[in-house]
Amino acid sequence: MKAHLLALAAIVAIGITIALGMHDPVALDLVFAVLLWAVLGQSWNWVSGYGGDVSFGHAIFFACGAYAAALATVSWHVSPWLAVPAAIVAAVALAWIVGYPTLGLRGHYFSIATIAVAAIVDAVVRTQPWLGRANGFQLPIANGFANLQFADKGPYVLTALALFAIVQLATIALGRSRLGYYLRALRANHEAAAALGIDERRWKLLAFSISAAFASLGGVLFAQYTLFVDPPSTLDISISVDMALVGVIGGLGTIWGPTVGAIVFVALAKYLALQLGGTGKGYDLILYGAIIVLIATLRPRGVVGTIIDRIRRRQAAVSTPSARGQVGRP
Repeated sequence: MKAHLLALAAIVAIGITIALGMHDPVALDLVFAVLLWAVLGQSWNWVSGYGGDVSFGHAIFFACGAYAAALATVSWHVSPWLAVPAAIVAAVALAWIVGYPTLGLRGHYFSIATIAVAAIVDAVVRTQPWLGRANGFQLPIANGFANLQFADKGPYVLTALALFAIVQLATIALGRSRLGYYLRALRANHEAAAALGIDERRWKLLAFSISAAFASLGGVLFAQYTLFVDPPSTLDISISVDMALVGVIGGLGTIWGPTVGAIVFVALAKYLALQLGGTGKGYDLILYGAIIVLIATLRPRGVVGTIIDRIRRRQAAVSTPSARGQVGRP
């Protein structure tokens, strides 16, 4: 745990230096995107990486935060900071409504159910006047800390960095917690875990709710950064696929996998945007889907998981000869 905390402290220090010392808006936008996708990927990782239930509807929780921020400023005329608790409450409530019946499903049935739920939520939002229907919301410009809006991108990076640190601390704690042990046991063999008295629905619902809260916080920050919220930008299935891609590339069930995955994903997304432009809509999803299939087939542990496995094998290879030498001594 100490090594993870030191790594997080180093990343936070580097992030603060970049936010305060760099003034290139393009570079700061990339840093912000990496931090935001690291948060979203980690929220997905709690359910799909640690819990083993692959979700393709996680964008609905991201949308809870984005729409809470939009409603706070446009309809309720209050500070978007008040949208933070509202987003968490809405996301957790939705997680319980969705998770209670679906977390009992196994394998691809759960994934299909999350896609269906996401499609239903998308259809409902598009027909509700108080949610802006298909047009969404254009948030008013009002710079200032109280309005969670800033003239420069540096403060946005600092805010995203703070959220990233909170989510990473929670994930580090998860690894040594009862919830973390139970999730890994359920992922390995849910029948054996149930035989030991682990309540699958209870613990997976808890993880699902926490992950939903993390995603909603990312949605609040996204809305305040882009100042525009509508169904395609928050509820589209491509957002859920992107979250999954971040987790799969980096490594499922690892602390730093989503961070590495976010770096790779943002770089890949920016490259495709430059190469394909507006004509590449849809091709990116095909490519991302192919990447998920290839990694799941060839490197199911992802980048971080593969590195961890290699380190463990080398340590085992080093320790084995020394152990044999001790056994052979008179």
